[in-house]
Amino acid sequence: MSGIPAQPHINVPVASPTMKEWSDLTEAGKIRRLRPLAETALRQYPVEVTGIRSLGGFSNIIFRVDTPEGPLALRVDYQQDHTDETVEIELAWLLALGAETDLDVAEVVPTADGRGFVYAGADGVPGERRCVLFEWIPGRTLADNLTPERYHQLGRVSAGLHVHGAGFAPPTAPMAFDRIFYWPAEIDPVVFGEPQHAHLFGGGRRKVIDRAIAIVEPAFDRLDTSRIQVTHGDLHPWNVHVARSRMIAFDFEDVCLAHPVQDVATTLFYERDQPHYADLR
Repeated sequence: MSGIPAQPHINVPVASPTMKEWSDLTEAGKIRRLRPLAETALRQYPVEVTGIRSLGGFSNIIFRVDTPEGPLALRVDYQQDHTDETVEIELAWLLALGAETDLDVAEVVPTADGRGFVYAGADGVPGERRCVLFEWIPGRTLADNLTPERYHQLGRVSAGLHVHGAGFAPPTAPMAFDRIFYWPAEIDPVVFGEPQHAHLFGGGRRKVIDRAIAIVEPAFDRLDTSRIQVTHGDLHPWNVHVARSRMIAFDFEDVCLAHPVQDVATTLFYERDQPHYADLR
């Protein structure tokens, strides 16, 4: 977050000789091993922890953290596919949205010394993992009860984010959604053209991809790159919670510079197989 002091890193314990290698663990085993790491991270926050349990995840693992004042949510970097700079942009935008709009978005809980995230290590976990503590988000995902009315509400949330994002100046430049494969190659490599992966793209799959690229590339050429702005980048029904009349947006980690139409396209992508897709759109 802009203005947050630099993060001191914590020495990582070395795995004992009898401990399984990280690469040999199942997904469940890796998540279990992250729990002591989460406990270490939480010591840097001014909270009294009465309980902690994993809620699962994909690119990140979420731990529910119980406190006397109510639950919190600790996000632990699992796949390590975002940089500190990207997370600083995410947290700075969340802070600005909370202060300058009436949009319901995730709220960050700072450390005792005001930092927005920490690093922690644990025995048997390679490297250190970035952790961010959030206020608990009530309700269930929009995907659990997707109706045209709720989807319309999501559209209003999306529009509000676009209005604010157009004027938001991030602390550093986010990645730009200015080409088809816009993620950095070291994080999300494009493999369909590599000989060692050719067997995965048989049966006409490669032709479908090539045809899709041929259709999409001219669309990128029509976009005015001077008018890109900050966007959520991944606003879909699993990244908003519904609690009565509220709709709370979270997971701003994929924030990017793009046109609002690209952000909307990402949202619509997830519902393209719904029988009432026309109504949702």
